[in-house]
Amino acid sequence: MPIPEDIARIVASLRASTSKQNLNATITAEATARLAKIGYQYDSDLFPPLPNNHDWGTASTVVPQTLAEALLWKMGKWKVYQGFASHFSSETSQSKGTDVVFFAFAKHLRNRSNPIYDQHALRALWAIDSGLTEDQSLKCKSVLLSKNKWKSIASGRYTIEAYELYLSRIRELCSNKESPSPEALDRLLMPLGQAIKGQTNLDTFEKWLGNSE
Repeated sequence: MPIPEDIARIVASLRASTSKQNLNATITAEATARLAKIGYQYDSDLFPPLPNNHDWGTASTVVPQTLAEALLWKMGKWKVYQGFASHFSSETSQSKGTDVVFFAFAKHLRNRSNPIYDQHALRALWAIDSGLTEDQSLKCKSVLLSKNKWKSIASGRYTIEAYELYLSRIRELCSNKESPSPEALDRLLMPLGQAIKGQTNLDTFEKWLGNSE
């Protein structure tokens, strides 16, 4: 059976769950397993678990002081790292829009109740969350698509609003004791968003938004 049809069934099932407001840990785990069977899963080797309650220390302010910082310097990512570190060190820091993914990750490290965020997670949320308004869906579309094709990275005037939307909707979906944890939802949404990007165009995707099982 073609992979897009398999993905469509997973999306339809999850949309039905969010519509009924009964998305739970079991449904999330089952959908994650179904995705893995068709070749889309969270890469635990590339992204091993982060330690809990870890002291991440303080970033060097002028020149690299650790092997990790030296590697980032060699990769030409020193300024990117410094911006990321400033978001982590300051509770009141604000994203510039172009750095929203690193901003979100820094806030996740400060407080694990803040979800990890990227284009794939937003795309998957857009697909499964039947609670999004038309305006919210249009913002997702603006950030994720250009000329009806998936962008290589999320970008545009609504990047910060899209993250804030993602944050609020994930908190809502994880708001009771039966809900999946933010970590479990992340392990579903990242590969689901990758699958959607790799296996669909806009016409196919928009047809899915009304599906249910």
